[in-house]
Amino acid sequence: MNMETKEKVDGYVELYELLNGRVKNAEVVAAIIEQIGKDVRCELLMDGRANGNGHSSGSDVPATEKQLGYLRSLGVEIPERLSKREASELIDQHAG
Repeated sequence: MNMETKEKVDGYVELYELLNGRVKNAEVVAAIIEQIGKDVRCELLMDGRANGNGHSSGSDVPATEKQLGYLRSLGVEIPERLSKREASELIDQHAG
């Protein structure tokens, strides 16, 4: 086991012991730790989207045909190389 993995395992064991001392129910402790992991992943995903990083943000992904078609139906002039994120912003501006 490499050092980074060992440190992570030690951190989880420490967290488990801390929670188990307060909750005194192994199933509840496991559920709490699982939820913490989900929360961390969600925060990372949301931060990536807010900062324009990551595939899911659409920062470098071309706009979809559906987005382009909807923008055309709204009468919006479509710039060259429009990204999914930019298309989404234009839709928000012109649809409401």
